[in-house]
Amino acid sequence: FLLSCNFGEILLMLVASLLGWPAPLLPIQLLWINLVTDGLPALALSLEPPEPGIMERPPRPASESILSRRLGLSILVQGALVGLVGLLAFGLSYWSHPGDDERARAMTFCVLVYAELLRALAGRSQNLTLMQLRVWTNPYLLLAITVSGLLQLGIAVFPFTRSVFDVLPHTPFEWLSIVVLALIPVSTIEVVKMAIRAINPTTTDHDPLTLPE
Repeated sequence: FLLSCNFGEILLMLVASLLGWPAPLLPIQLLWINLVTDGLPALALSLEPPEPGIMERPPRPASESILSRRLGLSILVQGALVGLVGLLAFGLSYWSHPGDDERARAMTFCVLVYAELLRALAGRSQNLTLMQLRVWTNPYLLLAITVSGLLQLGIAVFPFTRSVFDVLPHTPFEWLSIVVLALIPVSTIEVVKMAIRAINPTTTDHDPLTLPE
């Protein structure tokens, strides 16, 4: 989860630079994302209960690396999804308000935070969807997402925190765009899981079609 978050942020900053855009995030915004909105869900994911039927699965091959090829691919794909929605957020805002770097950064900041918070829900399992796991089986994760989400909302709403993080207040349309863009990564991951299950209903954590996180 953390590796893909960081890869997405790196990709966002790199591609924006290559396109000649202004920096889509400020250092203080990146620090906030890494320390608060990524850290709390990552800790909560470590408390995820064992999946149903986990003892019926074959063990991981002894020769398999900790960072396997499939896991590495998953990190890259999920990180790319996060970076993509960040780029879309910045690009859409920047094109709608030419020259308003601050507004575009504020939009990107919120989209990236909420996209990563929601994506933590998909990180609970490599194969099972959120509906299969049931939402309430990891209350620590729900608490972490709620707390982090409210902290981010406070930054976007209160004048003092807006000035500290150099963000502008969002319009209703911008809030709607933030919600839609933030849902893209987690929705894509969950749809991929369902597609893999449909193709091979007996897939396990070590099957070739598995997309681990």
